[in-house]
Amino acid sequence: METSGEITAEQLLTDAQLLLPAGAYLGPLLDANYAVINHDWLARTFVPFYRETAASLREIATRDESSDCDNYGMFLRQMVGLAGIVGHTAEPAAAQLIVMQERAFSGVARTRERHCVGLFLTDRGWYVLEPQNGARLTALKRYANRGNIRFITFH
Repeated sequence: METSGEITAEQLLTDAQLLLPAGAYLGPLLDANYAVINHDWLARTFVPFYRETAASLREIATRDESSDCDNYGMFLRQMVGLAGIVGHTAEPAAAQLIVMQERAFSGVARTRERHCVGLFLTDRGWYVLEPQNGARLTALKRYANRGNIRFITFH
């Protein structure tokens, strides 16, 4: 994993709280410092690898709910965490973002139900990735369901 420095847990909490609409919640942080992810590495290396890995997982999935967003969201979060271990970095500044899916995004239809996507703090700002397909890394400011955030958890 390539990083662009570190951010303290305190600053990460402060920054993440600014993303939350009224009534939304922010989960706890367990580490003192977090790695700010290099956007180019995320877009050019990690996302294509994740996309391929998620596709392989979908091929072997036997559950009726093989496209279960929270399971794919956890898988995405764990994969970026493992990339941090392999890259000898601080814990990556990555989270699961729970939203109400009021608008379609990245191939996932409008469901009007809770939905999980990946959230990353990069050197270019906050980015969102649909964990079920990894199709499109999108700036949070352009994310279709940004106003419907319900919860952010970094672990």
